[in-house]
Amino acid sequence: MIYNLLHLEDPIKLLVEAHRVLRRRGTLSVMHWRSDIPTPRELSLDIRPRPEQYKKWLLKADFFGADKNASETSCPYHYGLTASR
Repeated sequence: MIYNLLHLEDPIKLLVEAHRVLRRRGTLSVMHWRSDIPTPRELSLDIRPRPEQYKKWLLKADFFGADKNASETSCPYHYGLTASR
């Protein structure tokens, strides 16, 4: 699982490394602060990657099937995606 890639200069580099070390048919889960609602953290909503951006990053790192998961039910201020190697 990977959290909050907004702090990285090159998030794709980390995702490529995660792809490299993950076993074939393994699943990666990512979670991030939502950018469509105010959250307890005072980070600007503008700098938070949206799920669509995460999906693009995952595809560039050779993951597939980047789908939103149901994490918002238990984590109302976050969204999550899962993707496969």
